[in-house]
Amino acid sequence: MVRAVVLTGVLLLALATPAAAQTTPPPAPPGGPAAEVGRLVGQLSTLQTRLDDLAATAGHRRELANRAVADETAAQARVQQTRGDADTARADAARIAGEAEQARARVDAWVAAQFQQADAASVAAALAGTNGPNDVADRLQLQGIITAEQTEALDGYERARVDAANADSRARKAAADAESAAATAATAASTARDQLAAAQSAVTDQQQRIAAVSAQRDAAQARLATLEASDAALAAQRRRAEAAQADQDRARDAADAARKAAAQQRLARAPAVTTPDPTPPTGTAPSTGTGSAPSDPVEIVIDRALSELGTTYAWGGGDGDGPTRGVRDGGTADAFGDFDKVGFDCSGLMIYAFAGVGKALPHYSGYQAEAGRKVPLDDRRPGDMLFWADSDGIHHVALYLGDDQMVEAPESGKVVRVTSVRFDDEIVPTVTRLL
Repeated sequence: MVRAVVLTGVLLLALATPAAAQTTPPPAPPGGPAAEVGRLVGQLSTLQTRLDDLAATAGHRRELANRAVADETAAQARVQQTRGDADTARADAARIAGEAEQARARVDAWVAAQFQQADAASVAAALAGTNGPNDVADRLQLQGIITAEQTEALDGYERARVDAANADSRARKAAADAESAAATAATAASTARDQLAAAQSAVTDQQQRIAAVSAQRDAAQARLATLEASDAALAAQRRRAEAAQADQDRARDAADAARKAAAQQRLARAPAVTTPDPTPPTGTAPSTGTGSAPSDPVEIVIDRALSELGTTYAWGGGDGDGPTRGVRDGGTADAFGDFDKVGFDCSGLMIYAFAGVGKALPHYSGYQAEAGRKVPLDDRRPGDMLFWADSDGIHHVALYLGDDQMVEAPESGKVVRVTSVRFDDEIVPTVTRLL
């Protein structure tokens, strides 16, 4: 009985990851098959934990590379904005300079007229040739009007000249900002290339370690298969373990399918999706809707995420409209063919979920953590974003569902899933609340 119980555990572990190329199995230790099965249980458990850790670390590096891509994208957007500002400032400066030139021309015309009619400025000239007091009054009134118009013309020209100088200054400033933004974008692009290369190198190193550990695990699995072949009881126990695992998998898949279908049905009756803001937003999105359709923004966000249960993980995948093709990472993601799959990575799934209520997010979990109000982890509630971090920063994000459950896009080779929250040493002690 002890041997059977122990073997069940090792079979479940062995079934968790498919075997790769076989290596020479380790020699049988003294103590008979039961003793060796016990040793293999411990070995497989340790090796599987190491494999999970290595795969997670590789995923961390890829998510950190997303930061460089997000920085470069933001820098390029800033270039476009500043160049547009510079063009507008130059056009305004040219227009205002033209207005100043027109004002100067009017002043020149008044000055010329004054030289041609200099005697009209004197009282004597005003009295000369008059036909009486009324004629004098009319001439003096006309002269006052002309003087006022001259003053207004001079003041208008001075204002236009100052406006033109200010507009020229703004245009120069806008042009300098555009040049600075272009330089910043070039630096961001270079940094992105360097960080992507570093991520690729780190992932390649992790991949080599994964291969070595996988070989050890496969050797242990091969030895276990040898033991089964020589012991009918062990073989029967394996069949029972496989059947139990299959039952668990079918139950989980059925539950996920039901949850996904329900979310899709609710979304089909939900209000139309609003266009996300161009920058990471704060505040509360408006909500409408009636009946059983989700009208609460939190429900819409959660349903959007749940509607993608089973969708393939693809590093770099996902936007506000749904899953997208992944990108190359030079390591684990490439080994799983992420670049040729349509799916989500962890931050891409959050982008899609929150786009349903008009909330735009950058494609990097570290920046998503800064996109809303931070709340203590103990005060978490459905719709909050959970984060995990190591010494290099935040590397993973998931959406909290309540009851210590979350939905996430975990890592290459897996799919969007619902799972228990991992309250480990890397979970960030605050959640980010957008709604």
